[in-house]
Amino acid sequence: MRAAAILHTYLKADVVDCFRDARVNVFRGNTLEPNDLPDVAIVFGGDGSVHRVLPALAYSGIPLLVVPCGSANDFARCIGISSRDEALRAWHRFLEYGDNVRTLDMGTVRPMADAGPDEADAVESRTYADADGRIAPPGDPLGPLIMRRHLQHAEENAEQQRTIYFTGIAGIGLDAETNRRADRMPGWLRRHGGYMVAALRSLMSYHAPRVRLHSFDSSGDETRLEGRVLFASIGNAPEYGNGIKMLPRAEMNDGQLDLCFVPEMAVTKVLRHIRKIYSGTHLRVAAVRYLRTTQVFLEGDEPIAIWADGEYLCQTPAEIAVAAKALRVIVP
Repeated sequence: MRAAAILHTYLKADVVDCFRDARVNVFRGNTLEPNDLPDVAIVFGGDGSVHRVLPALAYSGIPLLVVPCGSANDFARCIGISSRDEALRAWHRFLEYGDNVRTLDMGTVRPMADAGPDEADAVESRTYADADGRIAPPGDPLGPLIMRRHLQHAEENAEQQRTIYFTGIAGIGLDAETNRRADRMPGWLRRHGGYMVAALRSLMSYHAPRVRLHSFDSSGDETRLEGRVLFASIGNAPEYGNGIKMLPRAEMNDGQLDLCFVPEMAVTKVLRHIRKIYSGTHLRVAAVRYLRTTQVFLEGDEPIAIWADGEYLCQTPAEIAVAAKALRVIVP
């Protein structure tokens, strides 16, 4: 068995030593190559480190073990791994029995600002059309099949390049601004209430953007929300920010995303309710909308930053959707 140990740059190489085993060839690296995947990926780091390997692992079937070593380890905690010792126990069980692999959904974000014309038409024109836009007929019976297959591969590659995967919660508004501020803090502060400090600082200068949101549930029913937004959070995990239960009803393998939409409100009202997000009771506030969704389209009067897993992803307009059964993880 080949296992890739993906280390954050601030970690010492010997952190891998206790995960070595005679049955496994463990080799270190700082990334995963989609065309040369190992049998197992072990990520030593936090949410950002996990986030960076998701494109290679999406739908590959390669199991992921997370060893929480970052300033924010929300994903690891959500799957039941809160320490390196728990990760090591999960690893030993996997090697011995292989019965502790869980399949989870992920979220996807696709920027739409530069989508342009239909991708198939664009690829077809680049590949086959002459100066007048005409496609020459194939010279042999296999020509049409080869052409269609070539276009299919080109479309799939273009689609993959536009897709951004995330495991936790994607947010806009105060949520994203808080992430931006927290990302600049030292790790020790983020681990000890830094997210709330960043939220309060962001609130003091926050300007609520006007947002238009179209959400479609698993039955295809549409919900439209529009107006100035305090924040909108869409995700697959119940919590982030070291214990903030932003989406308390979210399940990581139900084929859906949860959406929490909070319209603009007075600072005094926000301060009165802000502690409720640690217990998930903010859903009782009358202005809060909470939905289950599989696909969301977001746009604003101006581009709005989208953050997830503690990382900047892109700006609106964008589509956020569920990638069902996209990731396999090793759990205790």
